[in-house]
Amino acid sequence: MPVPQNFQTDYGIRIHCPGYITPAEARAWFEDIKLKVLALEGKPFGMLADARTQKANPPETQELVKESMVWLRGHGMERSVVVLDSTVALIQILRLAKTSGVYAYERYLDASKDPDWERRALDWIIRAIDPDLPVPAPVQVQPRTVR
Repeated sequence: MPVPQNFQTDYGIRIHCPGYITPAEARAWFEDIKLKVLALEGKPFGMLADARTQKANPPETQELVKESMVWLRGHGMERSVVVLDSTVALIQILRLAKTSGVYAYERYLDASKDPDWERRALDWIIRAIDPDLPVPAPVQVQPRTVR
């Protein structure tokens, strides 16, 4: 079974968290991400969590994820995106985000419905372009005639 992995990026941290995650795997993942965040020496960062293929996890794993959300936010995480392809996993992560207080800083993208999910995720993390808001229509400028 694949375990969660953390990668440092130009914008902060990218997490690959597939499948079912046991409490032991979640603890090891959390300890690893703490080291990566502490290496940023207090600099603000963004995070992309690729949770495609994520399934519902046991309650102890959910509590560790919730604890990590609070810890990450308290250590410089400005914005994050969770990419999912499961309604069950989406419901679970939404509940955790709301109870941990990170909901306002986190966005959720359904990769099964959005082929452009990665660009939209990075737009939120790097440029604060909210994927939940409609894209503004381009402004049409009418040419002026000079008399």
